[in-house]
Amino acid sequence: MTNRESMSRPANPSNPGSDGGSSARPRPPLDTTRRTLDLAEIPGPVAFVFASARDAGLAAKDLLTQLARRGEAVVLVVATGSEAQAREAAAAWGVREVRTLGLAAGAVGATESLVARLRQMLDELAPHTVVGPDGGSNVDGRALSRALCSSLARGADRTVLLAARGDARALQLEGPNAESFLILHAGQALDATRPPHDPTVPRTTAVVSTWNKKEDVRANLESLRAQTLPFDEIVVVDNASRDGTAAMLAQEFPEVRAIVMPHDRYGACETFNLGFKSVTTELTAILDDDIVMPPDWLEKATRRLMREPSSTAIVSTQVVEPGMPESYRTSPAVNEERYMSTFRGCASLARTDALRAAGYYDERLFIYGNERDLTCRLLNLGHRVLQFPDAHVFHKTPFGIKMGKRSLFYHARNAWLSQLKYAPAKDLVRMPWLVASVLLRGDRKEAQGNVTDAVGTIGIGRSIRETPGAWLVLVKAGFSVLRNVPYCMARRAPCRAPDFELPLH
Repeated sequence: MTNRESMSRPANPSNPGSDGGSSARPRPPLDTTRRTLDLAEIPGPVAFVFASARDAGLAAKDLLTQLARRGEAVVLVVATGSEAQAREAAAAWGVREVRTLGLAAGAVGATESLVARLRQMLDELAPHTVVGPDGGSNVDGRALSRALCSSLARGADRTVLLAARGDARALQLEGPNAESFLILHAGQALDATRPPHDPTVPRTTAVVSTWNKKEDVRANLESLRAQTLPFDEIVVVDNASRDGTAAMLAQEFPEVRAIVMPHDRYGACETFNLGFKSVTTELTAILDDDIVMPPDWLEKATRRLMREPSSTAIVSTQVVEPGMPESYRTSPAVNEERYMSTFRGCASLARTDALRAAGYYDERLFIYGNERDLTCRLLNLGHRVLQFPDAHVFHKTPFGIKMGKRSLFYHARNAWLSQLKYAPAKDLVRMPWLVASVLLRGDRKEAQGNVTDAVGTIGIGRSIRETPGAWLVLVKAGFSVLRNVPYCMARRAPCRAPDFELPLH
């Protein structure tokens, strides 16, 4: 842990900009000496972005109407409801241009790439001012507000007005409805919508390990910023990326604590462990670098874990991937709550103390299969892992195991290493036949969702068929298994928990 360079930037919610935005932007303090909002300080064009036309009417109808009457270019953007409904409401306010995201009511928080969609729309509209909801409105409004402010944290430094009825810092528009708004720079908006911490809800640190995926990490962190239940801290372990990841983190995400490795020969198990060991919050989110989470992910996962007994160590959420067959995605086994013998390492929420007690990932594995190996130790300690499909993320890595010799080697080798350590003797005897059945298993059976816990083996048959020299790779993996037998036997602790399954079903 001493052989690395680190850049530490602990988050400070009391500091403007700590929740997002570039530190280079000017951040003048709010002027609370006056109480009236002057329309002259709202440069056009103006985009009003709300969850629904009804929400826009409740929070900003007078402002919409006055700006439209003044001849300002105004566009109303609504996330839910029909375009016809939005146009009818907008026409009554004198607003001609309307855009809709076409989302279902109640589904804004679960929307894929919401931050990117909002940024794309704002870039197209190019408003000088953006008016949006506060962070404490209804469920759709809260999600939209956080995603909108995350989308504004990078790009043009627009003027932002956030509806803020009852806020002592807000400026009031003269009119019958006494509408109130915070007026901010774009980089300040995330702080303004960050909800106060609820002491009954445990705090969470997100841990991400990355290598040469700068653009994916940027999209990932923007979605982490947009959470309706904010992360207490975000830790990114950068395995000496050569694509400018570290510089991007320092410039665009000053609130992130970055651990930059001195070289790139560390395995994912080791880099994740460095992140895990730095966590001081009650919960740890285990996240891949190329996922994008909807705004409600952390809130949903945390609320579900809070309803579980303390013996539940991990909530493993649903992962949607390119190329995932519809029959697999809709399979009942994949979409029901149940206790499992592994978890999805690209998006799971864990109790920090349980990870620490189990010893984190086995660094001998280097990469792949580490989640099942860790779960065996958790099961031996009396813990459980819950599959929770109601929270989901979008993973950019295609469905099934990654193709190539490196992936095939570690998947094949590590499955044996873990089972040599943890499988009961009767299961070890069955392993050779089960391995053969997996190697001969067809793509059609996998696509049907019958392969449930063993997501790490999906596609291994295709990998063998398509990887040049695959059988030589398997032979090398076999010799590596033999060399590691003493290591495994020294750590052997057969798992007899009811949830235990071999990784070959």
